[in-house]
Amino acid sequence: MHFTDTEVGNYYSVSRHTIWRWVRESKFPRGKKLSSGSTRWLKSDIEKFDQEVLRRNETALTE
Repeated sequence: MHFTDTEVGNYYSVSRHTIWRWVRESKFPRGKKLSSGSTRWLKSDIEKFDQEVLRRNETALTE
């Protein structure tokens, strides 16, 4: 399953512009460029990102 920047933004309750800022700041996966002006994120990439964030947060809490 593929998601647009708007759909990813809705998932995280942020704007699509925030998603792109996170990408520029290397805080979020780049997604897959399908064509000029068309990028999609795989559900598996989003789930992997979520797991990494959870792992980092758990580590920070135990330090």
